[in-house]
Amino acid sequence: MNKAILCLLLALGFQLSHAQIARELRADAIENKIKENKDELLARYYELSSRPELLSRGATRVYSGDNLGAIQFPVGGIGTGCIQYNGEAVPRYWQIFNNMTHDFILYSFFALRVKDKEGVKVRALQTRDAGQFPKMEAVEASSTFPFITYTFKDDLAAKVTMEVYNPFIPTNLKDSGIPAVIYQFTLENPTEEEMEISLLASQQNAVGFSQTAETFIGGNSFAERFENNIHQNPITNNSSSYYGGNVNSIASTQNAKVLYMEDSRSDSAEHFGQMALIMLDKHLAAITQAAASWTDESKLLKKFTKSGQISANEKTKPSEKGTTWTGALNIPMTLQPRETKVVNMALAWYFPNGKNGGHLDRWDNWGEGKWEGKGNQYANRWKDIRDLTTYLVNNHQDLRDKSQKFTDALYQTNLPYWLLDRLGGQLAIMKSRTFFFDKEGYVGLWEGAGATSGSCAGNCNHVWHYAQAHARLFPELGRYIREQSFDLIKPDGQLPYRQPAGSFAFDGQCGEIISAYREYLLTEDDTWFKKYYPAIKKAMNYLVTEHDPDKDGWLSDRPKHTTYDAAMSGNPSVLTSLYLTALVASEKMARVCDDAEQAEEWKTIADKSAELQDEKLWNGEYFIQLPGEKRHADYENGCHSDQLLGQWWADQVGLNNLYPDYKIKSATEAVAKYNFKSVLGDYIHHAWRKFALPEEAGVVATTWPGNDRTPYAIRYSDEVWTTFEYTIGATLLKYGNIRDAMTLLRSGYDRYDGKLRIGYESQGKWGNFGFSGNPFGDDECGQFYGRALSQWSVLLAAQGFAYNGPEKSIGFDPKWRPDNHRSFFSAAEGWGTFSQKQSGTKQENILSIAYGTVDLSKVSLYTGSSNRLSAKMMVNGEKVAIKVEGSANRYDILWPGTSLKAGDTLSITIE
Repeated sequence: MNKAILCLLLALGFQLSHAQIARELRADAIENKIKENKDELLARYYELSSRPELLSRGATRVYSGDNLGAIQFPVGGIGTGCIQYNGEAVPRYWQIFNNMTHDFILYSFFALRVKDKEGVKVRALQTRDAGQFPKMEAVEASSTFPFITYTFKDDLAAKVTMEVYNPFIPTNLKDSGIPAVIYQFTLENPTEEEMEISLLASQQNAVGFSQTAETFIGGNSFAERFENNIHQNPITNNSSSYYGGNVNSIASTQNAKVLYMEDSRSDSAEHFGQMALIMLDKHLAAITQAAASWTDESKLLKKFTKSGQISANEKTKPSEKGTTWTGALNIPMTLQPRETKVVNMALAWYFPNGKNGGHLDRWDNWGEGKWEGKGNQYANRWKDIRDLTTYLVNNHQDLRDKSQKFTDALYQTNLPYWLLDRLGGQLAIMKSRTFFFDKEGYVGLWEGAGATSGSCAGNCNHVWHYAQAHARLFPELGRYIREQSFDLIKPDGQLPYRQPAGSFAFDGQCGEIISAYREYLLTEDDTWFKKYYPAIKKAMNYLVTEHDPDKDGWLSDRPKHTTYDAAMSGNPSVLTSLYLTALVASEKMARVCDDAEQAEEWKTIADKSAELQDEKLWNGEYFIQLPGEKRHADYENGCHSDQLLGQWWADQVGLNNLYPDYKIKSATEAVAKYNFKSVLGDYIHHAWRKFALPEEAGVVATTWPGNDRTPYAIRYSDEVWTTFEYTIGATLLKYGNIRDAMTLLRSGYDRYDGKLRIGYESQGKWGNFGFSGNPFGDDECGQFYGRALSQWSVLLAAQGFAYNGPEKSIGFDPKWRPDNHRSFFSAAEGWGTFSQKQSGTKQENILSIAYGTVDLSKVSLYTGSSNRLSAKMMVNGEKVAIKVEGSANRYDILWPGTSLKAGDTLSITIE
């Protein structure tokens, strides 16, 4: 049977390789019935859903012991490269040189010397020896993004914590794109005796190391490539074939002490670079000792141990070929009994000319240098490392304060801390090498980060349209990404699903159109949107012309490429729901642009499509696929986790229900019932790629409750993707199905708990690295996978959020604790918190602005009943005249308008 279908597809010129089709139609390779013990599943589900911590506030996770082994916390600006800190507090993987290789830079560590009446002890501030500097005994880590804090445990008389972060300030892309790691050390003397403390920072000048991006040892999978390259460290002491002509120098000002690390290349050379180790505290700059170089580790350790001092020198000559210099800063202090001191430092980098993207893409058809960013956007913001250093010295406290404001606002959301850890942890993807941002303003998005290069090039739209957090928190970034897509539109209306010149993906094109509507909603006016409407219109009409030529809302038999790396036939609810949402969003956009005739045409098609889908794709419990005559990679009667992906998208952008409410609810509950496996068991053995272990819980892509699995089943059918936990969890929250939603979402939290997991051997080679468990960026095709940024939909669902920037309207309908709700929200140019309290017939709502501005003239709120009598509104304690409209339990509060700024509050009382 498979051979006959294969011949037919090839005869029709279907554009997939023989090997790919064979994999997709591998009926003999998958059993029709996957074995599962339903009693075991049910018992385990009751256990998981009944845990007290599921719905309680709890506390943010503290990682210790075995739960430190998988931590990879990327620290760097959005699109600047990063340094990944592990569970030992070691800066383990250095990806600041326009590289994606997992390299380690020697002699880059912090150490502490403590002298009290008991004697002297020296420790490296990590739980792995730093050369001859002995390690700390133990460490605990905790994170409220963008901060990770290490609390060290040892027999030292002093207590010490190290906080590591990079600024993350929503709506402020510049300050969230600084190429630096910032450190805050808290040093405490808990004794009744005076104590001497010296904090040493050592840093190798790694300029020149960027050339490693051009060399790596191959392999057939990410796991093999990672293993083949992780131990290929070319640095020995201060020697590497990539080094030479490096110069270190010390700069002292009234405000800072800086170790500059440079080389002799022209500032226009590809591998030109600069680094800086910076003492940021003005009051400590004068006492900070600085060595442009140290060359003997034994002597350094001996002197530091004996006196708490280092040998100072101001400048080095250019290093010989194949060598570099390592320098250091040292802060000797005295702590009085019970005194605590805080020290702020930074490591900044500046590699302005390197290449990103295509030249690293060794396996993807869209690589070969055709998708490539040259240089880094941060070079447009700071002219060199000295300019960047000055900015950090002058602004570091403000940058930290504003980042802390975001963290505080997010964690004031009264969802359980474990869920906030989950939502915040995925924001680390934006700091990873999954992103780059070049000098010309191009935002490059890999699907994920690979072992030695990126994972799947070209801003893949069928993956990235799932992502929500980046555009919600940085609307400017969302607009850049949309501009890039629509600027590449082909004459017939196709959008390349991989830039710059890839082919077409049906789901990706729908997602681009709906994303454009989201970007419109997240602007202050319609200026940007109207510029891009003609391209959006062309893209929508391409979908109609090529896949619904009779305009009846029912898709033709033409194959439709999807994010499942295969084409589907006929009318799968995954795609028809996206098509419907794209039509409805396009109608809205057409009306904004006074394109009434086009709006009516799209509305007519949408109405027909909704009716046909409701009639033909509903099986009484969930939505299915009606395949075409020419079969491809299909799911037919399967319960697909993405079956109503379009409706999930509609919820993101305020398009309301596109299907009968009870059917959306039933279909979502069917996914929870059939596709969430409280014990994955046999599914993992059948999965093409493994992202979970048999004993764990998770949501699989597709199941066949009727035991009628199709032989054409998509090869990813049995895989566990975290995005399903986010999308289905969000929709369950929408319907107030709190416990089931939390049970699904908690499964991902349990799998990504910091504990190092192995045993992910897969048929598909492009999965994780053979290990997993990192809480900061979910795995799929590589690490830090972009699709996981769909996590933000959970927060939006929990708060029932709606926003339209050009119309200056905002709305909330909390599903999580509507009687006592608090959550973070973000708008076009500002953000803050929203709260709601209900008591008897009274409801109080407060918007508090933490950053930026939020322009409003309408607030929509929902109450528990429709018998409220009146509403009043106050801005900063002063009453504002309002008009109240609405129906049933919805209240629309309208007034001429207010521009709220940081520190302002808007309160509404309904009673």
